[in-house]
Amino acid sequence: MSSYLVIARKWRPGLFEEIVGQTHVTRTLRNAVSSGRVAHAYLFSGPRGVGKTTAARVLAKSLNCVNGPTPTPCNACESCKGIAGGSSVDVFEIDGASNNGVENIRELTENVRYVPGQGKYKIYIIDEVHMLSTPAFNALLKTLEEPPPHAVFIFATTEVHKIPLTILSRCQRFDFKRIPFRDIQGHLKRIVEGEGIKFDDEALFTIAREADGSLRDAQSLLDQVVAFAGGAVTEAHVTEALGLMDRSIIYELMEAIAARDGKECLNIVEKIYDFGYDLKRACSDLLENIRDLTVVKVTGEPGLLDLPDSELERLKKNAGAIGTERLHLLFSVISRGYEEVSRSAVPRYSFEMALLKAAQFEELSPVTELVARLEGLKGRLAGRETGGTAGNKAASARPAQPDPVVYREADRSPAMKGTPSANEAPGAYAPSEGGPTVEGFIDYISRRSDVLARALAAVEISMEGDIIDITAGKDSEGLFRVKKDFLESAGAEYFRRRIRINLKKAAESKGKEDAGDALIKDAVRILGGRVIEDRRRINV
Repeated sequence: MSSYLVIARKWRPGLFEEIVGQTHVTRTLRNAVSSGRVAHAYLFSGPRGVGKTTAARVLAKSLNCVNGPTPTPCNACESCKGIAGGSSVDVFEIDGASNNGVENIRELTENVRYVPGQGKYKIYIIDEVHMLSTPAFNALLKTLEEPPPHAVFIFATTEVHKIPLTILSRCQRFDFKRIPFRDIQGHLKRIVEGEGIKFDDEALFTIAREADGSLRDAQSLLDQVVAFAGGAVTEAHVTEALGLMDRSIIYELMEAIAARDGKECLNIVEKIYDFGYDLKRACSDLLENIRDLTVVKVTGEPGLLDLPDSELERLKKNAGAIGTERLHLLFSVISRGYEEVSRSAVPRYSFEMALLKAAQFEELSPVTELVARLEGLKGRLAGRETGGTAGNKAASARPAQPDPVVYREADRSPAMKGTPSANEAPGAYAPSEGGPTVEGFIDYISRRSDVLARALAAVEISMEGDIIDITAGKDSEGLFRVKKDFLESAGAEYFRRRIRINLKKAAESKGKEDAGDALIKDAVRILGGRVIEDRRRINV
């Protein structure tokens, strides 16, 4: 009975063309072999599982193949088979972690003088070379600087910063990079098709995502999932076999934050906690989701993200429900929450508080809008000082029109039907089947500004023809004046005709003190502050 060969070994590349995601390395090595410009020492650095040792073996085959040196080894001669199986007498693979003493390196430097027994080169592949001790590096220096013509050294490391500069300066350095997500997914697809395994694209996507740029890790995870599934590989098999959480939960969590639904946020955390999923990882996944939303919001191109089509559609939908400024703020809040979750003795509580804080933030207003509000305050103050009544006179001079629409405060239901106007303007909003109403107009405003909609719901509104009368008190009058242009524009879209907003005062304020109080309240509301101490002369 033959022993099972794992996928990572069975599908190990045997040619430079088969190495995934490292074209900048393989192209240089192929050209060097073809032109005879083979260096005596190479250094391959990069993350784990990206092909460093594999590239070293392929280079060894290219140099010692019976047809070599050749950039395309045959993989059929005794030399190629011996290198692939680890039994070649001329290729030595040394583990730098367990052979890191000066004695081991001295033995190597003594044996390097002898000519190869079978091939054209004696090749020394030292993996994790950064684990060598300082005396061992020093013992290697002389040989590395002036090696015999038949010797080639290939060093592989994941921590290149630990290697002495004296060694680095004697090597040609190649930096291997993390393998792109799509390349890993495509390679996994070739493997399952070659093995005759039925699969779902979403399952391969999840495996490639978990591999985090390491093809070897992806192949090992695939082996594990295939053993678990026993047949066709589905996304459900992947999440269950690897102990992963359904990614839809992260989208539900982000949607709850966008909707400012703190209760739903807590319910989702409870679900995550009961599942036993790492809350730190959940927080990290949420940060990634916010980042993806920001990319979609800024670029408008969800295809730039390495995500399946189902997630891209949901991401695009969610991006339309939240502003860019709020996304930036949410990223900062959840980033701080991630730090607290990482060091907290009770990470669940820290995660919950971060989510509740994120859910409470309103959409941020641009600075230009704040400036416009301050200008409005300035204008109202000047109007109070001059006792301006032109607006009131104009309002009182307007002739009354029949059949007004009046909404009661209790239920906002119409008392009478309005008279439509003939001067309709094009609009983008389609009213309900019963026709446009003031109540529907308030609902339409709520889709753009919750604050303004709540303010409209708290005052008396009546409509006569193309004019909407808003009777507001001192607390809300300033807000409606600042937002007058916005309300008229929204009214034109909703009612599909030109609309004018007419503001009325609920009661005339007398005296400088009342005017000053209204001004202070407007400033507090617009700037989001609070009164700490009143130092006006009128109170002295």
